[in-house]
Amino acid sequence: MTDEVLLLLGCPQIPVQSPLVLYVADFLKDLGKIPVVAANPSAKQLIAASDPKKHYVAEYRDVDRTIADLADGKVTYPLIISFIHNDAGLTYTATAAALAPESLLVTILFGEHAYDIAGEIAFPAEKIVAPVTHNTRPLLAKIDEVMEWAVLKI
Repeated sequence: MTDEVLLLLGCPQIPVQSPLVLYVADFLKDLGKIPVVAANPSAKQLIAASDPKKHYVAEYRDVDRTIADLADGKVTYPLIISFIHNDAGLTYTATAAALAPESLLVTILFGEHAYDIAGEIAFPAEKIVAPVTHNTRPLLAKIDEVMEWAVLKI
């Protein structure tokens, strides 16, 4: 089984996404896992600019290419952590869930409609939810709690 963990990013419109991605990547690296970020060019650029020496994330992938590779069986990830704040992020996550049913899926939902979007999830996933846009604090303790057992399961 691979030590890679997929971090699936949506649109970078909500400010908390980038620090949350780096926080989760740091957590994973401390546990010997390799965070792989799949994102659109804008989201990738924001993460890469915040981590120019690649302390947290060394590998970036195009989100559409990653979905295609999951569909073709070219890649597998034991753990997929998805960052969702809108319907597009939910769609990418639902697609990944359908293509990789053997993966443990953790969803981090944020933004003012976080609870509404969480209610739309009809696939197996652990949900971490807070309607935040600028303040990561309400999500951090929940992320720590879930990440500890999630990484142990893979």
